[in-house]
Amino acid sequence: MITYPHRVADVAVLAHRGVADELGHVGEWLESRDCRVHRLWREERPSLPSVDVLVVLGSPGSVASGHVADWARGEIAMVSEWLDSDRPYLGICFGAQVLAVAAGGSVTRMDGTRRSHATLATNSPLAAGRWPVWHEDAITAPDTSDVVARLPWADAIFRSGRAWGLQPHVEFTSDIVERLAARIGGNDDSWRQLWTELRDDEDGLRRRTLALLDGLDLIDR
Repeated sequence: MITYPHRVADVAVLAHRGVADELGHVGEWLESRDCRVHRLWREERPSLPSVDVLVVLGSPGSVASGHVADWARGEIAMVSEWLDSDRPYLGICFGAQVLAVAAGGSVTRMDGTRRSHATLATNSPLAAGRWPVWHEDAITAPDTSDVVARLPWADAIFRSGRAWGLQPHVEFTSDIVERLAARIGGNDDSWRQLWTELRDDEDGLRRRTLALLDGLDLIDR
């Protein structure tokens, strides 16, 4: 029997240095798929990477109407160019918001920050169960996209071509939440409640995240 070499996918991960940059369950999934991970840092204003998949993580910044910083405009332009290349994209929280704007949707500032372990409205078994959210901007997905799951106040999981936007922080573990709260602050009661619920659901969230990411078909088999 003839065997062929296993193709290793190159995955670029764009994030800030030192805040919202941990991969958590997403990192475990990438490792399980034998991906080569290349870290890109927003502070270095990277150009469009020559890789198979682009992953964009969260940020304290915003792409909501009236709140877009210059660096965020550059990121929207980069993701728009990436979408034109028809390569897989995964945006988590801020990365999902960037995708929404780049693909023709919108993002609006809410009246406060939502932190919870939330159940999404969905017909997809992959999105069933509880998912951690921590955000203050709400996505309205592009009209041309397929919305898979919603929160009461925003679209939560959507697909535009080969690009996926996930408002939930599927990478979160309880330890990541604790470190993030220490780094950027926040209402003590709300993050501690999220921390407690994630601690109690650690293995369940891990299993759901790995199954969800498998179902997105980001990595060519």
